[in-house]
Amino acid sequence: AVTFMDAQVGRILDELDRLKLRDSTAVVFLSDHGYHLGEHTFWQKGNLHEEVTRVPLIISTPGYSPGRTDSIVELIDLFPTLADCSRLPVPTGLHGASLVPILKDPNARVKTGAVSFAKGSSWRTADWSYMRYTNGTEELYDMRNDPRQFTNLAKDARFQQVRKRLAGELAARLKATK
Repeated sequence: AVTFMDAQVGRILDELDRLKLRDSTAVVFLSDHGYHLGEHTFWQKGNLHEEVTRVPLIISTPGYSPGRTDSIVELIDLFPTLADCSRLPVPTGLHGASLVPILKDPNARVKTGAVSFAKGSSWRTADWSYMRYTNGTEELYDMRNDPRQFTNLAKDARFQQVRKRLAGELAARLKATK
């Protein structure tokens, strides 16, 4: 499905090129959530694993070259990004950040982590995924060494300092959004 949609976005961009509208048109493609199809014995979207929280995001906007990034971003960043690309003032007090620095340089970073919600909340950084569900259970994954999230390290004594740090970062982020 993702490959099919990627091809369709490509068709739209090709048509904009053909009509010579690419220099005056922005295209944004995204999904609101991912989807489990049996991974981790889950179905659909009711948890905080990578298959659910990671979504496609394609931004094609005049003035920026195509690129690919592994920067952590959130969908809440779209409004400030599009305002910035349109040279409109970005209102203060938004929780999102403009992704223009990443559009300019795919190696740039504008955030240290991303928050997600589904029967709890999660904090995803470049190296870690920490989840806290409403029933109090926690999951912690080393995303560099276990990107498929098979080994929950939340109760492993060797990773308690990391778990506490990420739990604190998540709590601070949630507090900042109130």
